[in-house]
Amino acid sequence: MKLFSFKIVTAALILAIVLVGWVAIFGDKGWLAYRHLVQTKVEMQEKITALETENRQMAHEVYRLKHDRDYLERVVRQQLDMGKPDELVFKFKSHR
Repeated sequence: MKLFSFKIVTAALILAIVLVGWVAIFGDKGWLAYRHLVQTKVEMQEKITALETENRQMAHEVYRLKHDRDYLERVVRQQLDMGKPDELVFKFKSHR
C-alpha cells in the first residue's frame, strides 16, 4: 500500500511541476509574454527616437522659416512656382 501511495504522490508532484513550468513559460504572465513585452518596448523606443528626430528637424525648419528671410523666400517660390519679377519660371512635365 505504501508503494502505491508513494507513486501517487510522486506522480502528483511531477504533474504539479509540469503544470507550474507550463504556466511559467506559456501563461499570461509567463516567459513568452515577457519576451513579447520586451520586443514591444524595443519597437516603441525606436519609434520614439524616430519621432524625436523628426520633431527636431521640424522645429529647425520652423525656426528657419521664422528667422531666415532668404530661406522663407526660397521655400515659397519653390512651392508656389513663383519667380522674382525679372525671372522666368519653366515647368516641365514628365511623360511616364
